[in-house]
Amino acid sequence: MTRIVIVNAIGLPEKDCRMIRNILSLAGSKDQSYRLAVNSVEQADIVIINADDSMAMVCWNEYRQMVPDANVVLASATPLVESDYVSIKRPLIASQLHGILALGGQPKTQAPQQHKYEALKKSFLFRSLSPIHLQKIIGLARVLTLPIHHVVFELADAGEEMLVVLSGRLKISVANRDGREIVLGVLGPGEIFGEIAMLDGQGRSATATTLTPCELLGIHRKDFMPFLEQNPKAAVDLVTVLALRLRLNTEQLVELISEHEAPR
Repeated sequence: MTRIVIVNAIGLPEKDCRMIRNILSLAGSKDQSYRLAVNSVEQADIVIINADDSMAMVCWNEYRQMVPDANVVLASATPLVESDYVSIKRPLIASQLHGILALGGQPKTQAPQQHKYEALKKSFLFRSLSPIHLQKIIGLARVLTLPIHHVVFELADAGEEMLVVLSGRLKISVANRDGREIVLGVLGPGEIFGEIAMLDGQGRSATATTLTPCELLGIHRKDFMPFLEQNPKAAVDLVTVLALRLRLNTEQLVELISEHEAPR
């Protein structure tokens, strides 16, 4: 019996979809045939996502919850070199697509746990936790893949999730009274943001925007708070680290005020 491998193309232009459709029609054999999904929500064996399209990435982050076993291919003008998924460069070329079709007969491309573990281990918030606690946190988290210049959240947004940077870079910023953007910092792999709003349940204190394509590990408040209740040692470690960070931020603020008030 011939096995049918379904390929879903999310956010790709029509010319790319035509190329994929033509290659699929030629790639079949007596044992295996290929078909392009009829719409972006049809469950598929292989999913090719336009990682440069914000709406496509939003669709993908929802779609992957429904189809966790699909093989994932991220197509971008700036490929995610450190991504745990297969990454190819756009515009698509036929030779890339021929190689992708081989995924249909293989197990899913799964984000290695080690990559997530190393990112958490490097972070200020989780570096003191035991390997067992880190693995528990990884089990609670979800991966978000975002394009360049994507607004992750804005000032005053509800804060229900903290995020760990797995790959890429993003900026944290606020606007001054004149509306001019002030960049508070640039974050890279292993760094955490959004943890304060997630812990206290209040609004975001700044805006986060990707500077490059990014993969983030998201940890939701509804999952993390029960984890802390069940693991008091981890909770104590986190309080100690957060207190240290608050102290460092206070010292930095004092320095900034001193510089601003210094006579000229």
